[in-house]
This record gives sequence, C-alpha cells and structure tokens, in this order.
Amino acid sequence: MAARLPAELIRFGLVAVLGLGADLAVAWGLAVLAGLSLPLAATCGFATGAALNYVLHHSWTFRAAGPRAPEQRRVASHAARLLRYGLGLGLTLLARVATVALAGRFLFAAEGQELPALLAGTLVSFIVNYLTSKHFVFQTRGTPPPCGPLPDIR
Repeated sequence: MAARLPAELIRFGLVAVLGLGADLAVAWGLAVLAGLSLPLAATCGFATGAALNYVLHHSWTFRAAGPRAPEQRRVASHAARLLRYGLGLGLTLLARVATVALAGRFLFAAEGQELPALLAGTLVSFIVNYLTSKHFVFQTRGTPPPCGPLPDIR
C-alpha cells in the first residue's frame, strides 16, 4: 500500500506549479511580446513566480490556525517572514545551480543531456524549497526555526 502524501506537500506542489506557470508566462511574454532581453525577462518571471508562491504559501499551504495577533505584531512577523523567504529563495537557487553544475559535469556530460541536468536541479531545489519553507519561513507558532527562536526586537 502506497504511503499518502501529506496534504501540505500536495498544496506546496500545486503552488509550485502555479508559480512556475506564472514565471514562464511572464518571462515569455516580456521576451517575445515586449522585446525584453531573455535574462531580464527571466528575472521578472522569477520574481513574479516567487511573489505568487509567497502569497499562496502564506495564505494556503502553510496557513496558521488560531487567534490573530495584533496588527503591529502581524506586520513585524510578516516582515521577518519575507526576509526569511528571501534567504530561503537564495538557498534554493544555490542548490539548483550547484546541482545543475554537478549533474552536468558528472552525470549528464554528453551533448544533448542538458534537460536531465536541469530536471535534477529542479528536483533538488523543490526539496530544498519545501524544507526551508516549512521549517524556516512559514514555521507554525510555537515551533522555533532550526537555528533557534528569532530575537525579540521590540
């Protein structure tokens, strides 16, 4: 009997697919229809997908149950979460690029094997992104991040 995937992981996957769709649609539209350079279009697409992912992960994938905090505390918490999200994205991108570089050099070095190397990077970055999102960016109240609780800066 196959083990069931946690609902949270399924929601994460759905959000990732939506974010990737937005990323590619914006990048393609800006490059092909608006004439932007491919690197600039890809950067805009990545930013769009990341923003969509953040909003959906915050409000759906990792939503917190329970009483709402006062407005001032929610704003500070949201700002800290955005900072953690940016750090998580950096780690995710680093994992993707490193995996693609290593896979392209040692596993898929032949010409025409770029796609498997890219897919390997996508898989590793999905795992890193899920783990950092779950345990660092959107941790539930009362569960400190792996590096310990955030300092109180009031």
